[in-house]
Amino acid sequence: MNISISTYQVKRGDTLESVAGQLGISAEALKRYHNTYCDLKSLIGNDLRGVHEILIPSPEKIAELKENQKQISLSNSLPSFHLNKNFYALNYEATERFEQLDKEDLVIDYSVSVKLQETEGKGFISEVKATEYKKNGEKPNDKISNLSLGCMESISPLTFIVPVQGKIKGFYDHKALIKKFESKRPDLEDFFIGEVSRTYLNNFHSGIKNENYLLKQFQSALLYQILFPEMDWFHRKKEWEQSFFVVPNSFSVKCLFHTEYNFENPYDVEIIIKGKIEESCSLQELLRRMKFEELPEDKVTGEIELRYTTSKETRQLKNIEASIILLHQEELYRKQSLLLRAKEENQVRKFSTLLD
Repeated sequence: MNISISTYQVKRGDTLESVAGQLGISAEALKRYHNTYCDLKSLIGNDLRGVHEILIPSPEKIAELKENQKQISLSNSLPSFHLNKNFYALNYEATERFEQLDKEDLVIDYSVSVKLQETEGKGFISEVKATEYKKNGEKPNDKISNLSLGCMESISPLTFIVPVQGKIKGFYDHKALIKKFESKRPDLEDFFIGEVSRTYLNNFHSGIKNENYLLKQFQSALLYQILFPEMDWFHRKKEWEQSFFVVPNSFSVKCLFHTEYNFENPYDVEIIIKGKIEESCSLQELLRRMKFEELPEDKVTGEIELRYTTSKETRQLKNIEASIILLHQEELYRKQSLLLRAKEENQVRKFSTLLD
């Protein structure tokens, strides 16, 4: 292959950076190009001392190098391949909406705080607390809703083990979680009296004792699936198959995903992850949380879209827009959407100690 190579005569005061800057490429790219095609006695080291001429790429090659640099720069603005303690803002505002055929829309607003603490060889302990719940714009005023919130408050904040690759792996201390509830249960029983409340508390106590059951409750919730993604989702170049929970507390289904990017905003990157259900299962199986022996006649179809907005400068998570659409016989059965926004006062990460 014939390569057209020009030369630049080095002048007093020239540096590798200044020459590369005139070409619009990086000093490292110019150095690598020169050293690839020059003879051994003309290799460039750390500076231009003793160098009289530099081999210059052709205009076509310069355009190629510029494009490569652009792609590298864009890639460097994405979140890291591994979770780090600066990935989250301290507090987020969440709005979760449920739309279902023949039912009134349900909108739940709440706040979410996230703290990470590194653990030696185990990734992170993640402390998560959800508070300030509102249902359709109002604070819940019915007994069961307040009892449910009281029970969740009694075991909060939740502490999970999250590897550096992302995605919740387990509870940090499941036994401590049970003890927290047991210590606060007498107060709940004093406030929420009656047989219905007692039954609810017994069921809640029984449920949190089953570690695998309880873990699935959180792993299958849309909030925790999107808040703790697998970090390499942000860097995928090809389609991939991934199990995803499209119905809370049910079984996960195989979906086909692909990732798109929007770098147009000067301050933020938008990472769009789109998926569709690939597994053969019926809507009834998902709702009953179990697979049937016979093959489904009406295969459920569905689409997933996750939009992550991260800062180009800090690579911190700013917003998430997520939606799961389930179709039955090609008609909308249910849509669940969740908008998570970092609170403005927490755009700059403040560090605090986790686990007093």
